[in-house]
Amino acid sequence: MSKNLLFFIIGNICLIAFAYWSRKRKRLNNIVLFCTSTFLILSIIETFYRDVVKEKGDYFSKNDRVLGFRPDSILGAQPTQAGQYGSTRLMRSGDTVYHALYTVIADSTPNPLPMNHRVGYLAPGAPDPKIFFWGCSFTFGQGVNDSETLAWRVGALRNVSTVNLGQMGYGTNNVYQLFQKRFAGKSNGKKFFIYTMIPDHVPRSGGIYDYIAGPAFQIKGDSVVYSGVQTIPNYRFAHYSSLFGCYSFINDMLINIDMNNRNRNMPAEEYRNVYLMIRQMNHDAITSGGSFLLLFWDIYNSNTSDPNTYHRPIM
Repeated sequence: MSKNLLFFIIGNICLIAFAYWSRKRKRLNNIVLFCTSTFLILSIIETFYRDVVKEKGDYFSKNDRVLGFRPDSILGAQPTQAGQYGSTRLMRSGDTVYHALYTVIADSTPNPLPMNHRVGYLAPGAPDPKIFFWGCSFTFGQGVNDSETLAWRVGALRNVSTVNLGQMGYGTNNVYQLFQKRFAGKSNGKKFFIYTMIPDHVPRSGGIYDYIAGPAFQIKGDSVVYSGVQTIPNYRFAHYSSLFGCYSFINDMLINIDMNNRNRNMPAEEYRNVYLMIRQMNHDAITSGGSFLLLFWDIYNSNTSDPNTYHRPIM
């Protein structure tokens, strides 16, 4: 039995007992009955929400060695340590959506910004990497094995070594910071940089979500400059209003409302901010002897929740 369910049972029993005890004190009894009815109704809604609404969604197995992330003062976050990790996503029926193994390695060569990252393809006889992949979970390859990631498949097809620098939850700001720290201003002859972008990267870069407090950039003239660490939402109001998370339907509802408002109120200039970052990476790659390719994956359609709904024409 969960702690929340136990809380609801004990809470309702105590309120019902208190209502019975105060039955001869009419004014107090009316207040207690109102509180008891409210608590009971909210408990029923919460139970339905947990056991019916949320139970319909997929979930992750707790038996895997799960990939963890640690805060990073420069990038926002990166994998805690190298190793092999498992990820199993299941349907409520028990069917497996996917089971994948992730191999995370440390950087093999010294660089100004060491980062644990997913393994790429190592070409026999040509160990020096030629193609570098940047992005989020799409690039990282969430839900697929090492040999099924974009970085691995391209490397195997071209017989060149690749580096997979995609990280879960990254936005354009994280990618730009990583590129500037590791490759800008250096000789990148014959290196090919591929940034796979999805629409979520813009609001992530704007600090809309709460999972990574990454680097922040602001427009200055015709370029962007580093302006510190992002200020991300903490959702304390939702936590307190839901009785410290006991009423998860209230907590989730308030967070969704706040996130929707943040998307709606996100300045349109954030799109120019992202554009300038991409343009600068392209410029730095070309002028240093390398190449740059942007792959934009527009993953949303009319039946999904597009975070750029309010700025689609700009996107």
